[in-house]
Amino acid sequence: MQLDSRTFFGDTDDRGKDNFLVRRIQPSLEIRLGKTHQFYIMPSFAATPGILDIYWESNYSKIFNLRLGKFKPSFGLERLQSATALAFNERAFPTNLAPNRAVGAQIFGELFGNTTQYQLGLFQGAIDNRSGLRDSVINSGSSGIDFIARIFSYPLQSSDNQFLRGLGIGIAYSYGTQHGSAQPGDANLPTFISPGQRLIASYATGAYADGSRERIGPQLYYHYGPLGIMSEYTLSQQTVKFDSNADKVTNDAFQTQLSWVLFNGNASLRRIRPDDALSLENIYGPGAVQLVARYAELNLDDTAFEKGLFNSAQAIRRAQDYGIGINWYLNRNLKLQLNYNQTHFSGNNHFGAVNHRSDEHILFSRMQIAF
Repeated sequence: MQLDSRTFFGDTDDRGKDNFLVRRIQPSLEIRLGKTHQFYIMPSFAATPGILDIYWESNYSKIFNLRLGKFKPSFGLERLQSATALAFNERAFPTNLAPNRAVGAQIFGELFGNTTQYQLGLFQGAIDNRSGLRDSVINSGSSGIDFIARIFSYPLQSSDNQFLRGLGIGIAYSYGTQHGSAQPGDANLPTFISPGQRLIASYATGAYADGSRERIGPQLYYHYGPLGIMSEYTLSQQTVKFDSNADKVTNDAFQTQLSWVLFNGNASLRRIRPDDALSLENIYGPGAVQLVARYAELNLDDTAFEKGLFNSAQAIRRAQDYGIGINWYLNRNLKLQLNYNQTHFSGNNHFGAVNHRSDEHILFSRMQIAF
């Protein structure tokens, strides 16, 4: 469970509303049948109720395993992080261009002495960043099939040089099709949101997906003691039809995130486990404190603006986000979080006027309870 607050500053457009919200309530049920098979289901009871994950998994060996159902396709690095491990309240811009949840099948495992992870899957191709909660119980808002592959390796994990052991590099790739129509609600195209979860760009009315979609995502994670560095780039290409013309629209985003655990813990892609945690037996345990900083950028296709494929009244061409924060892990289950994001928007000037959208300044807080 995550309880959040959002406070907007200098919001001259009055686009953002200060609020307190239940960001996530996500209980989960896992049933294990022997050592090989398991069933997992995780519903969401926050603003949009539904089933986030529901899948069957068979673990045959370290090299080969199988998962069937609705779950996160293995693509975006930050998307694959559990929400309980996020350094900031909201994920960065690359997740706007990557799959969120989809129905499909995936094989996965570890290779080369457990230094390398691989995932290969076929999915009912979901719209970028769509969870499927608004559509039906398990649908992800899709039309077509996606092939998704990812490999991530810690190639120097066994190195004698301890500074190099925590270097991880990888790449994800997807190819498939997405089809829609000019009918309202049937475009099967994504929208784009800011860190404050406000709409910052959408396609023009009458534009719709009509063909191939390709994504690529190089990614990096490095950790050494308290230091953590995460970086990823995502490019998404989609054939979009508007009137009688079809064009390949290319959007891209990247982020770089730095973190430092001040005391009582080490950096990790997972939840930090404090060395001196607060507990009933240790009521003065200080837990672990983490400082974080992030830069992220989203760039939408200039040619698509020139051809009128984006909604000129809403869409920005570029967004740049700067974020800082502090996270306090009292123990493995309780986390307090405070971060500030400032996002600058570059307007759409291909129509003879600049879209004067004010910068977004927002203070986030969070109390998280996780088991």
